[in-house]
Parts: sequence; structure tokens; C-alpha cells
Amino acid sequence: MGCVTVSGGGRRRNFIGAFKPDPGTAVGRVMTRVCIGTDSRQQLIDLLRWEISQDTALQDAGMRPDLAAGVVAKLIEHHNEAVPDASPMAYGLITALEELAADGIVFGFGEGIGVHDSLDGVVRAAEITLNEGGRVDGYCFSTVADVERMIFEDRLFIGFGVFNEDGSGSLEIGERVARALRQRQVAVEWPGDVDHRIQVVGQYEIPYVDLPD
Repeated sequence: MGCVTVSGGGRRRNFIGAFKPDPGTAVGRVMTRVCIGTDSRQQLIDLLRWEISQDTALQDAGMRPDLAAGVVAKLIEHHNEAVPDASPMAYGLITALEELAADGIVFGFGEGIGVHDSLDGVVRAAEITLNEGGRVDGYCFSTVADVERMIFEDRLFIGFGVFNEDGSGSLEIGERVARALRQRQVAVEWPGDVDHRIQVVGQYEIPYVDLPD
């Protein structure tokens, strides 16, 4: 994650001002993705264009696809004014996931609509790691729905497992994931078994940074 300024926590900065994440509106759904920060600017523009094409009320209000880039730029500007630095939870979570990847546990963060798609994502991540000469002991992941819900509920569910047929070693992977998060002062709720996903509790707030398309 590099050199990042971390806030002291407190109020929910994602929800400050006129433009708020909202699963019930087109602009609110795009703002949710801005808050998560895993989409490129072009992906956000394409999402808003699609939303406009599906929403006659937006069209009647004068919203056109050619305006999408300007609206997205405004949403990003608004978000980064409210969230100029990372929250402790976000910084700890991202740092822990990067450390886990370096230690043999690949991760997927909102890369699939459902569990199957998310597992496809971690398989690809594992293949890349192995091709680069790295070690892969297991994986952890959160779905698109998990990371979107995190913005509203301040709670992220993380699944975990191993790349073998009988699942042996899965509990150890879960323990390593939970330990890495706690070492980064991230609040974790987990009963310590393979039947429950790990829950990370706290406010996920990061400034939006342009990603390559």
C-alpha cells in the first residue's frame, strides 16, 4: 500500500455530504464502488453509463451517457475531500492481505459476484504466484456483495480455504488469516472453525486512487 496517511477514526466519512453510497439509486451505487476503490475510473464511467441506460427517470432528468465521465469525476472529488486518508481498519486490512499474499495465502477482494466467481479469482491469483516462483498454501476471499455490504454495515466477511479436495489444512489457513488481521490491530470476530467465515469489524474508508484500466 506504500506510504499512506491514516486517520484517527470516528465519524463515517463515506456518508458525509450530498453524494452518499446508496444501493437504491444509480448514482449511489456508483458512489459505493468509489468508496470501495477497486474499479478503474473507466469502469466507473461504464457502470454509470449502463445505469443511465436502464433508468428512465435519470434520462427524463437530463442525464445522458456523455455526461457520465464528468459525474464520476465529481463523485471522486467529493469522496476524496471527505476521505483524504485511510481509516485504521482499511489500512490494517489491506496491509494484512498483502502480507498474507507474501506468506503464501492469496486473496480476492470483491472480485466475483458469488462464491464461485470469487474462487475463480483466487485460482488465477494462485497461478500467477506459482508462475512467479512464489508459494501458495491457501486462499481467502470476499465477494462483491461482501465488500459492498461492508460500506454500509462496517463488517466484512472473509472466506478461506485450501487448494485440495479434502480441505485438510483449511483451519490453519483461517487461523493465519485471523492472526494477521489482529496483528494489524483489525477487530476480528470468528469462533475459530471452518464452518464460519471470519468477520472484520470497522469502518472501511480509503481515498480513491486511479487504477489502470
